[in-house]
Amino acid sequence: MFRPLPILTLFSLPALVLLIGLGGWQWSRMGEKANAIAAWESQEAGEAVPLEFALCEARAGYFGREIIRPDDPGHTFIRFQGRSVDGEPGWRHMYALALPACFSPGAGQAVLVQYGFEPLRGGDVAVAGRLTIVRPPASGAFAAANEIASRTFYRFEASDLTEALGGMPIYPDFWIVAYSGEMPPQLASVPPSQHLGYALTWWGMALALIAVYLVLHVQRGRLRFTRR
Repeated sequence: MFRPLPILTLFSLPALVLLIGLGGWQWSRMGEKANAIAAWESQEAGEAVPLEFALCEARAGYFGREIIRPDDPGHTFIRFQGRSVDGEPGWRHMYALALPACFSPGAGQAVLVQYGFEPLRGGDVAVAGRLTIVRPPASGAFAAANEIASRTFYRFEASDLTEALGGMPIYPDFWIVAYSGEMPPQLASVPPSQHLGYALTWWGMALALIAVYLVLHVQRGRLRFTRR
């Protein structure tokens, strides 16, 4: 015989659905991350490809892909604080390049492309050699405010970049910068095994919730496995 406690059941069922859903989401992220890492590793032995191919043919595998340098822009440059592939602090010189029409999420928008690097200590701007597609850096809590008038940037904020580049809308999900040969941060930061651990944690909490729910019903005589 089973007589569910109304209030406990009302709160437990949504919580159970949420925990199972979170575990399933982390499980799917584990598979996506493993596939993305495998795609990146297979690209390491390959050749650089045009941007249109990376975005429209490779699709989900475009992050970390080495890109053939587009033609020299002739557009307005901005300076974005960062580091060279050797770790030297300085300024990335970047311009906006219209995304190919086949890349539907970014239709009518442009992506930032690094042209060169200016060391903080001064000196000539070195033209970036190899280029790759990566996610823009997250804005640090203590990063300085962007200086739109002088086109000097410390934070990746699409609205500020759009204003500085004459109104051309900037696609916010990735940019193209000098290729360091390292695995992209979005792939290296949380490996598939960590997503598996998260999934097992959420599912473990779901099982614990079920156990507590059943124990409370047994203790209050609302769940019996034998007849009297």
